[in-house]
Amino acid sequence: MGTRPFTRRRFVAGCAGAGAVLACTGVGASEVFAQGGHIGADAQPANEQIHSICQGCSNACGFTAYKVDGSLGKLIGDATNPHARGMLCARGYGYAQSIASDDAIDRPLRRMPDGRFEPISWQEAYGEIANRLEAVLSTEGPEAVALVTDGTSPTASAYGQRFMERLGSANVFVDDVVTNVSKAAGFAQVIGTGSYETDIAEAKAVLLIDTSYADVCAPDLVAALQAARRAGASITAIDPRLGTIASFSDSWLAVNPGTELALLLAVCNELIRTDRYDKAFVAANASGFDEWARAIDGFTARWAADITGVESYRIESLAAELAAAAPRVAIQYGNGTMAADAYANSGETARVVCLLNMLLGTWGADGSARLPFDYSAASFAKVMPTVAKEGVILGSALSSNSGPLGRPFGGSMATAIELMGRGAIDALFVLDADIAYDYASMNVAGALSTADLVVCAAPRMTATAQLADFVLPLCWYLQSATLPVFDQGPAPSVSIASPVIEVASRDAGPLPIDRIISELAVACDLGDAFDFTLDEAAGRQLAVVGASLDAVREEGTIALGNVPTQRAWATPSGKIQCASAACAQAGLSAVPVWSPPLAVSNIREVIEYDRNFGQHDVIEAVLDEERGHSAPEMKLRLISGQQSVIGPRGYDVAELATIAEKYHLDSIWINAQVAALLGIENGDEVGIHNDLASYKGRAFVTQRIAPSAVYLPGFFGHVDDERQDASGAGIDPALFCEPVVREAYGTLCTQEACVNLWKEGE
Repeated sequence: MGTRPFTRRRFVAGCAGAGAVLACTGVGASEVFAQGGHIGADAQPANEQIHSICQGCSNACGFTAYKVDGSLGKLIGDATNPHARGMLCARGYGYAQSIASDDAIDRPLRRMPDGRFEPISWQEAYGEIANRLEAVLSTEGPEAVALVTDGTSPTASAYGQRFMERLGSANVFVDDVVTNVSKAAGFAQVIGTGSYETDIAEAKAVLLIDTSYADVCAPDLVAALQAARRAGASITAIDPRLGTIASFSDSWLAVNPGTELALLLAVCNELIRTDRYDKAFVAANASGFDEWARAIDGFTARWAADITGVESYRIESLAAELAAAAPRVAIQYGNGTMAADAYANSGETARVVCLLNMLLGTWGADGSARLPFDYSAASFAKVMPTVAKEGVILGSALSSNSGPLGRPFGGSMATAIELMGRGAIDALFVLDADIAYDYASMNVAGALSTADLVVCAAPRMTATAQLADFVLPLCWYLQSATLPVFDQGPAPSVSIASPVIEVASRDAGPLPIDRIISELAVACDLGDAFDFTLDEAAGRQLAVVGASLDAVREEGTIALGNVPTQRAWATPSGKIQCASAACAQAGLSAVPVWSPPLAVSNIREVIEYDRNFGQHDVIEAVLDEERGHSAPEMKLRLISGQQSVIGPRGYDVAELATIAEKYHLDSIWINAQVAALLGIENGDEVGIHNDLASYKGRAFVTQRIAPSAVYLPGFFGHVDDERQDASGAGIDPALFCEPVVREAYGTLCTQEACVNLWKEGE
C-alpha cells in the first residue's frame, strides 16, 4: 500500500474544484475507479490509499483517502474506526474541501505600523517573534505569556503545552466555546474525570440531553441509536429544539432553554421520593447523599413543570421509565465533547447528570455509563517529559484564576480575555483557534490591543489573525500528520493522521504545527525541548500500548489490548461526590441545586394574553383600551448551535450551503404557535432584535422548537469581510449575548440572550 501524498495542485485538478470530494462519495464515484476499483468500505482502488483522521471535530473519525493517478478520488470512513463505522458525516466531507479555499495563507505575515500586513520569510518571523517575546519575559516574566488552542488537535495541545512549560508559564488556555469546560468540570466534581462514555446500543432506555446544540451526526452515535431503536429501547430527548440526532427519539420533552437542570432535579427527586433508586449502589459508592437529598426535596415534578414548560405527569413518567430500565440507561449529555457550556447553569446540570446515573446504578453496567479508558501512560507529556527553563518555577496566578473548576482541559479562554483586557497578559500565542470570532460578544480586539505580542497560527486569515502582530500559515489538516488519537469507543483503539496532500514548498509555504512550534523554540533558544521528530514522539506513545507507527499507518485504526479504565471515583473523597468542597469554596452550592438561567422568555404571558383577550366581550375590550392595556412585548430565548452540515472550521463551501438551504439549516426556526400569533408563515422574512444586535432572515415555522425559543444557526454566517466563503450568509448568534463569564467555571455563556421577533413589512 502506498503512502506518498499528492500535491494540492493535483488535488484540485483531480477533484475539478471544491465540490468533487462530495461528488465522489456516492454511487456516482464508480467512474472515478473505472480502472478496477470498487465502491464502499471494501474499496480496492487501482492506485494508492492513505489512512488518516478527520480533524473537523473532536470525534476524529478515521478515513481512507483514495487516489487515482495521483489525484484524490474520494474519502471513505474506515469501517474499523469506532467513530466512523465506514462513513463520514457531511461536515467531514465538506471540511476536506477547505484545502482549496481562496482564503488560505501561503506565507508568514507581519503587521505594519499602518495596520496592513506584509509577507516575510519564516526566518524573519521566528527572529522577530523571539526578540519581542524575550522583551516580555525580561520585563514581565513568564506569567505574562499565554497560549490558547481549540482543544481538539492533539499535536497543537501537546506541543503548545511543552513550549509554555519550557518558558516557565502555566498559562495554557482552551477555547471553551469549542470544548466543554463547564461540562468537564462538573463531571470532575462528581466522578473525578471530565468525561464518560455511553453504551447506547445496549441500553433499554436512552436519554439525549441538549444534543441539538452540536447537531453533528457522528456516524458512531447514529449507528448506536439505530441499534437501540431496533432493540426496542425507549429514547427520550430533553431539548428546546428537536434536532437531527434527537429525531431518533420516540419522546421529546421540549424544555424552555436553560431549564434542563430543573427537569433533571425533579426526576432525581421523584426517584428518591418514591424509593425507586438503587439504594445499595448509593450506599456503597456515594458521599454526601443525605445532604443532597434534603436539598432537592422541594424540587418536585409540579415545581419543575412551571419552570420547564413540561407537564408534571411527563416528568413523573420519565422517572418511572428510567427506574424500570435501570441499570441499562444511557444518558448522553450533549454530543461528545461539544455542547454543554451554553447556559449559566450548564456545569450544575453536568453534576446532576452524573448523580442521576448514580441513582439508577448505571455506572459500569452494560447499556449505561462507563468511565473512559486510561491512556495516561501513553500521553505525550508522560513519554516526552520536560522541565521548565532553568531558574524558572512553573506556575502562574493567571491559570489558577481562569476558573477554579475549569481545569480538566486547561484554563478557560473567556477568563483569559478578561485578564488580557486588564493588561495581565503581554504575549499571546493562538494555535488554530479563532477566539475573535468565537468570543464575538467580548471585546477581543480591545483585549488583544493591550498585548505587546500576538502570534496567530492559522490556515486562513481568520478574525483573530487580522488582529495579530504575526500570522503564521498553518497547514490544512489534509497536509499534516498528528500525534496518536486514543479512542474512547466501545473498545480501546488508536488512530493517527497522515499527510494526504503535499505542501507545495516546505520552506516558503504553510507548515504543520509541530514544525512551527519546534522552529520557534529554536529561535527562542529553547530548541533542546524539541530535539525529536513528530514520528519519534508518536512512536514512543504507541509503543506504550503495544502498537507501532507503521502498523497504525498501514491499517488506519488499531485495536488495543487490555487498557484499563480510569480509576473509579478519582475524587478527594474516593466516592461519587454528591457534595463538593471545591464547589463550595468557589462560591457555588456544595450540592447541585436549582440555578436559574440568566435570560427568561415571557412567551407564556403573551400567549395567555392572546387567549384571554379572545374571550372578552365588547365592553371588556373597550375598557381595556380605555385603561391603555396592550399586549406585552414578546421576548423569546435565542438559542443556536452547530449544524449537521455547517461548522466553525470552514465547512461553509457551496455544496454544503446548498444543503443547508434545502433543509432549512440556514433559517430562523420559530414555533408554529408563536408564528400564528404574529402572522408569520413558513418562508416569510422575519427579524430578530435586542439591544446588542439585529438580523433578518427566512422563517422556518415548525413544531420542532419550544414556544419560548427562537433558533438561529451558529457558525453559518460570517460578518468578516476578509472571509469569502460565507460572507453575507448570516450573523454570529454570539453578537446578541452579553459577555457573561460563568462564576467558578470561567466559561462564556453563549446562549443567555432574549430577542424580539417580528415579521418584516409589519
